[in-house]
Amino acid sequence: MVNSLSNLTIALVGPIETKEFLDILQLPENHTYPKGLGGSPVNLLAKELHARGYNLLLCSVDPSVEEEVCLQGDRLKIRFGPYGKRPARSFFTKESKWMTSILLEEKPDIIHAHWTYEFALAAEATNIPYLITAHDAPLNILKLNFIPFRIARTLMAYVAVWKAKHLSTVSPYVADHLKKYLFYRKPILVIPNGLPDSAFNRNTPIKQDAGHLTFATILVGWSGRKNGEAAIKAFNIYQQTYPNSRLLMFGDGHGVGEAAEQWSKKLNIDQGISFIGQTSYKDLMTTLNNKINILIHPALEESFSMVAIEAISLGIPVIGGMNSGGLPWTLNSGKAGVLVDVTKPQEIADAMQELTTNIIQRGELIKTAFKHVKENFHINVVTDAYIAAYNDILKKH
Repeated sequence: MVNSLSNLTIALVGPIETKEFLDILQLPENHTYPKGLGGSPVNLLAKELHARGYNLLLCSVDPSVEEEVCLQGDRLKIRFGPYGKRPARSFFTKESKWMTSILLEEKPDIIHAHWTYEFALAAEATNIPYLITAHDAPLNILKLNFIPFRIARTLMAYVAVWKAKHLSTVSPYVADHLKKYLFYRKPILVIPNGLPDSAFNRNTPIKQDAGHLTFATILVGWSGRKNGEAAIKAFNIYQQTYPNSRLLMFGDGHGVGEAAEQWSKKLNIDQGISFIGQTSYKDLMTTLNNKINILIHPALEESFSMVAIEAISLGIPVIGGMNSGGLPWTLNSGKAGVLVDVTKPQEIADAMQELTTNIIQRGELIKTAFKHVKENFHINVVTDAYIAAYNDILKKH
């Protein structure tokens, strides 16, 4: 375990979720605080760094904040700034400038900024050593979701990447994208996202299926990029043979009365589908652990896929896209999951059928996938890689 930055302060700049740090902050029960923008990869890395004894500054923004909010705990300070309405119209200039001012005031020893947008631009505007981690492939996302917001984000990514002195990505797919389309010529580290040790030590029950499996999708937003339509069509095909099977759909746009249900009802293919929609992370993990046999992940593009490795850590095999960005790498080129052409519902349905009928194959896939994820995406492995990168950057400075 790499652990050689003691007594230094590491600033993590990116989206966070405050409740993940309540045990450190020890706030009174009636204390109100900004919720944060999410950011599971940042939360998990911060928790692991803190557990190893490092001093942390978390710098982020939140829509509920009008004036700065500062939260403090043992070796941890969180500073939230305002997140304006329609910030993309100004290329997040206000947000970036505020974060830059905080970083210059706090003077951490090293900054680790996540995503190649406002957080990266804030770090780059200081003279403090920094690492930028790219979590997505901007141009490919823009192609699948051509809206003004994504146009602004893509332009920001070009600026942030061109300026970056030290850059890492969460998969080789993202690294290749930045080299080919954003013309980045310096070395790029590949350091994936990780899961905490607790994810690999859950008490996962054996789900008795008797041939009637329960499937799930976890997709944020009903859009072409997420490709939820293909999962619904595939389930409809599969259900012709297994009428008692179920599909549970989680995520924004997939709740009762939302876009996914409306679309499937129009085509009269909503039978056997439970539209759950948004739910808490705890409830999601509990449902996956207790009820789900197989995860269908039909997204057309993923930089890495936390959803996939979280499912695998619960002993749930994953069906995903063979051309879906970084997902094939995450699934070890099909050795840790089933890869198909997710633009073809029949291929998804065939994979569902194969995993249903070949129980031995499914069991072996679960074991192989679990081993791959634990060895490569454990937060200890990820944090060791980042600490080594921090040390290298500090030596160069």
